Amino acid sequence: MNIGECMGNAYERIERTESAQALALDLESVLLGRMELALVLSHREKYGEAIDACLHGLNHFLADEDVRSKDADYKAMQEAAMRRLISLLRSGASAVELSAEDFLR
Repeated sequence: MNIGECMGNAYERIERTESAQALALDLESVLLGRMELALVLSHREKYGEAIDACLHGLNHFLADEDVRSKDADYKAMQEAAMRRLISLLRSGASAVELSAEDFLR
């Protein structure tokens, strides 16, 4: 491997990390009511691989808005799952770890 290949790999890791951090920030805005999750999901290209890994859970969160409005326990469970996902994104978790976060428990 030459120096250019090494630097290319380093930049890819930085890009993925920046994408994950951007997604974490925007998901936090969703929890605070400052941004709609549908908007986040409509700009998937902004978040790279990070959003692909947690898309299943995020789609559940989006689809269950009506349930959260009627069931305080379900709302607390899903918001806790979102906070865990945000924490995982910030910590540089793997795609496997991100995809394992469950919004249905």
